[in-house]
Amino acid sequence: MYLVGLHTKLDLTLKNSIENQVQEITDKNGTFISNSFALANLLGYPIGKSSIGRFPHIETGIAAGVALTNAKYYDDKAEDGTFPGVMANPVLHAGVGLAGGFDIIGKIFYFRMSMYDPGLDTDTAKLEDFNFISLGAKLRYNYCKEATVIPFLLKFGGITLSIGADVMMGNVDVTGKYDTNYEDITVKVGGIDYPLTSQFESTYGATISWTIVTLSAQAITYIDIMYLFSLYTGFGVATNLGFFSTDFTADGKLTTNDNTYITNVKPNGKIGTIRFESVNSYMPDYVIPTFIFGVELNLFVIKVTGETMVNLYNRSDVTLQAGVRIQL
Repeated sequence: MYLVGLHTKLDLTLKNSIENQVQEITDKNGTFISNSFALANLLGYPIGKSSIGRFPHIETGIAAGVALTNAKYYDDKAEDGTFPGVMANPVLHAGVGLAGGFDIIGKIFYFRMSMYDPGLDTDTAKLEDFNFISLGAKLRYNYCKEATVIPFLLKFGGITLSIGADVMMGNVDVTGKYDTNYEDITVKVGGIDYPLTSQFESTYGATISWTIVTLSAQAITYIDIMYLFSLYTGFGVATNLGFFSTDFTADGKLTTNDNTYITNVKPNGKIGTIRFESVNSYMPDYVIPTFIFGVELNLFVIKVTGETMVNLYNRSDVTLQAGVRIQL
């Protein structure tokens, strides 16, 4: 975090105070945001059957999910200055059955501004560019086969072990206006300290970029109820490499409405001009253990699935995803 171009007549403590306030907010939320990318990277495989079957059995469908981190924010239990991290991951997926109880599923999604411009242009932000790509594959092994428990009513669907590799990368470029307040700063002019609350009005350019690579393993148990519903649950672990980074530059003026400062120093309340140059990079947790629960509605060859996943490390990071697919 850098703060340059501050009015040279102002005391250095002002620069340090503002810089620390901005950097503190960024650092408090960097890990939450990067973990939301890592959890979203795991999404894209909402399948409620322990096996696709032997070749040439196949499945194909669409899925959309979202990861939410620092959910304690909504219970007013989060640390001051933090906010939730949210990341979505819509994909197309397809799988094919192999021999020996194995099947493999792949996912893909690619989207960029040249394909569709949503025209986002508000008073505070204008979308200049974006790119998003999500790829992955999961190899599954049906370790324990399905078995009937109560005829026509309840069936043990089997136990499936899987390993997966996923990558998600992209960037978003935004420009706009950035206005904020800074409290408890001190300006020294002519040897006199002025404790102030100030207002910063600026124009900015920001780039958010990310690259996350995840290797995962899961063990899932399946239960079929009257054929219509399939329930599945289990545990997983994900190892993550990569980063979430922000590049933010803002140019503007710092002013105050403090009457003492206006009377004795600047009638227009101007404190100085500021240029922010902030470059930060954060990594997700290297290891994230997870608990998975899902429900699938079986409509012959059409399957409708809903799934959630919880980060067992803190039990406040969750994912939600839904999918529709055809299994033949």
